[in-house]
Amino acid sequence: MHNHESPATVPPVLDCVLPDGYATVLLNPAMTPRQWRRKQALSLVRPTTILKGLCAAGMAIQMSCGGHGFGEKFGIGLVTLIVVLGVFRVLGRSARETSFEYEGVPRLRLRWGEFYRRRDFDDLGADSRELVAELLTGVQVLHRSPALAWLDPALPGEIHTVVWRALCCLDHSREARALAQEVAASLDTTDDLVTATRRAVDDVDTSLREVARHVRGCVVLCRAWEQKLRRHDLAARVSHTLATIPGQEHLTRLSQDSDALPRNVFAHVTAARDITHSGAFPWEQPPSEWPGAGHPPAGRTINTPNHEKGAVNAKPTSKPYRPTTSS
Repeated sequence: MHNHESPATVPPVLDCVLPDGYATVLLNPAMTPRQWRRKQALSLVRPTTILKGLCAAGMAIQMSCGGHGFGEKFGIGLVTLIVVLGVFRVLGRSARETSFEYEGVPRLRLRWGEFYRRRDFDDLGADSRELVAELLTGVQVLHRSPALAWLDPALPGEIHTVVWRALCCLDHSREARALAQEVAASLDTTDDLVTATRRAVDDVDTSLREVARHVRGCVVLCRAWEQKLRRHDLAARVSHTLATIPGQEHLTRLSQDSDALPRNVFAHVTAARDITHSGAFPWEQPPSEWPGAGHPPAGRTINTPNHEKGAVNAKPTSKPYRPTTSS
């Protein structure tokens, strides 16, 4: 299995900020990365700053060349040119461009025909609105999927193009939908015109639902592969982590090495007790004499001749630790 690295492309679906609020935008697949970078570069240029700079330069030239015909004419001509360019830019922008803000880049301008907004189809009804939302979400999910690196590099572009064409068909059906409503309101439901217009709209909707179903299938397949990739990654991490844990043989040897420690400590402690004549430990006393023991534990032997053996057998909850065998 080989990992195919897909080339960096322009995101087909953008979450942008428009002058009238947030919007999800599908870009025209015909827009190349070079065109996108050019638009980003142009968005960083403030036209008002340039016009102000040219205007100031024209006025400075005119003032510095006061009384001279060439300087005065040049300054007037430059100011006139600035005004004309500003007017044309304002008029052209309002008619053909929309300002976006994407990834912190303000004034990113796209012309009509270079994008579709999700809400551009809200007026076509709830079914069309849900269809557009599903198509755009599918393209967005596929573009962000880790499975994208394993697909043919041409497939994401093909899916993007198909979805764009579907939205174009939906957009071009506006007139037919309006006409179908008008015909249905004006003629009898059995009229051939009503049947023809309704059938035409239904054919468009059926085809677009089929496109949405196929896009949904692509999303399901990619998510299934994502799950496989995730499990493969987890399996590698589990294998690496478990390899660092000590094995059963080591754990068994460790437990065996620690088994004799309490007996050895007990032997030394009791020997020191005997040498120093420090008296018996609490657990070597009869259970009735243990500190805090008002009554002997139920089911325990309390009158054994050997106090130490009785303490070992009793094992009350209030006494300190006592080894099971003495050395």
